[in-house]
Amino acid sequence: MNINDFVITSASAKYTGVGAKTSSPAADKVGAAVTAGLEKAEKRIQAQVDATSVQLSSLGKLKSSVSGAQLAAHALGGLSATATSAAEKTAAADFVTAFNSALTTAKTTAAAPGDMALTSSANRTNKGLQNAISADRPALEALKKIGFSVGTDGTLSLDTKKFDAAQKADATGVRATLVKMGKQVDKTASKELAADGNVGLSLSTFNQRANTLKSQQSTLASLKATGGL
Repeated sequence: MNINDFVITSASAKYTGVGAKTSSPAADKVGAAVTAGLEKAEKRIQAQVDATSVQLSSLGKLKSSVSGAQLAAHALGGLSATATSAAEKTAAADFVTAFNSALTTAKTTAAAPGDMALTSSANRTNKGLQNAISADRPALEALKKIGFSVGTDGTLSLDTKKFDAAQKADATGVRATLVKMGKQVDKTASKELAADGNVGLSLSTFNQRANTLKSQQSTLASLKATGGL
């Protein structure tokens, strides 16, 4: 019996007088059944509330990590011709850290037990970020030439010695490669975080679910306060 059924039962009981203070075996039986049903529904909804809270927490961490990757990518994509070699190297290293963190968090979120929709969303986010680096083959080859490498899980690593040598040989080319990568990842991360993106839409969906469950808990509390009738 769901919450709506309880409400209907309550209304029927009042109409027929079952909920009156005068006791009878039939009334006691109905009251006990309704109370037991309410308690069962309360436990079920609380379990859903707990699960949704965990899922929202995971999504919050995913949003934070993707936002971090976006900020680092934006900084990389905004490198100007006046940027120093040291500044470019720092921006590149910061980007690698933030990008890898986003991939790791997406993988962790997808691996958590629970809602399949959340798993799929996190997997798509992971894949989208990886594609921002690897889908453009010429750009990927350019990254490799300046010291970047991509692991089997999509994470990045930077050979700083190779990067330093590339900067000395062709500082303009290195900067152009970094800027292009930054803009690609910035665009992808923004898409993931948008209201209709994998992260943004999932957050909206689970927040709506949480609000619905809170409403159901409120209804149950009201019913219990009146003895279920």
